[in-house]
Amino acid sequence: MMIVFPANMEMVLCMIASLVVTGIMVPPIVRVCKAKGMVAIPNGRTSHQGAVPTLGGVSIFASILFASSLFMPEDSAGESHYLQPAMVILFFFGMLDDLVGINPYKKLGGQILASLIAIVAANVRMTTLHGLFGVSELPYLVSVLISLFIFLAVINAFNLIDGIDGLASGLGIGISVVFGVWLTMLGRPAFAVLSFALTGSLIVFYGFNVFGKKNKIFMGDTGSMFIGFIFATLGIKIMCCPVSPTIDMSISTIPVVVMSLMIIPIADTLRVIILRILRGQFPFHADRSHCHHDLLRLGFSHRRASTILVIANMVVFFMAISIKTIPVCLLGVLVLSAGIFICSVPRLWLKFVLKRPEEADCHQDLHESFDGI
Repeated sequence: MMIVFPANMEMVLCMIASLVVTGIMVPPIVRVCKAKGMVAIPNGRTSHQGAVPTLGGVSIFASILFASSLFMPEDSAGESHYLQPAMVILFFFGMLDDLVGINPYKKLGGQILASLIAIVAANVRMTTLHGLFGVSELPYLVSVLISLFIFLAVINAFNLIDGIDGLASGLGIGISVVFGVWLTMLGRPAFAVLSFALTGSLIVFYGFNVFGKKNKIFMGDTGSMFIGFIFATLGIKIMCCPVSPTIDMSISTIPVVVMSLMIIPIADTLRVIILRILRGQFPFHADRSHCHHDLLRLGFSHRRASTILVIANMVVFFMAISIKTIPVCLLGVLVLSAGIFICSVPRLWLKFVLKRPEEADCHQDLHESFDGI
């Protein structure tokens, strides 16, 4: 796949506008959160020190909505019209969970509602598998169900991977840049604008989250679920577009390549859920079994652990677009196996090389949210 950054001034201005709005919004959000006690307090399961505001997702949501609306091409505005109500619903449930905590089943219900609006009203759904597993065109109901599964999987993958400084936002920057370039090459400016707006917001948020002292902030479920929702939307749109002549890629490999671009969140979520089920635990039980927690136990700082996983994510992506000689199903198995292996290495190293026992789980009642960290 040959990627050339599109010389499209609207996309650049959209990214800059989102970047500026996020930079303006974060400091006052931090002040309000600290004044009202809306902060994350360290406990036995978290990985941070000190009370940190958790409403960074508000700045991400607002900046993306502002920038994408301002620079949305006039002839493409209809494509994203129905996405905004879905975004608002997901924002509401994320905000509610960050502020007071909600039952995980209510939270899942909000995710389903927002996803169905995007799928049915905005028509963001899988209409074809491009011959993957021998399947091309999908019946409408099957299309809706597969699309709903993708939305819920990606939303929760990013919700669960957001556990250390710079990880969700670092992954998000790389993914959104690739999606933005890809969608521009495919002639889908409405969704490219959305992707570049997210890029600008995450660049600034990363700075506050990783390097901030006075204005350090977390994105919370409001931000992580919103990012997952956008990536599910962009991924589905890419998977349902024809291949651009400028992209050296077989049409049948597109679903696998899209998965490879988000492989660390997807693989780590799948790995952790399987581990919890094998232990007889609720799949969304909160513990410290994520790969980023294991990297911290190995002595890596938040910044280094996040950097390792961001680089690993992009390595798998470039591997997926470079391999053209094997069947697509085998490529899918290879990509998923690579992701799970990468996410498992820190725990295997701790267990078999350093001989360290697993940390005791920190249980969380079901009236609290999905773990998110």
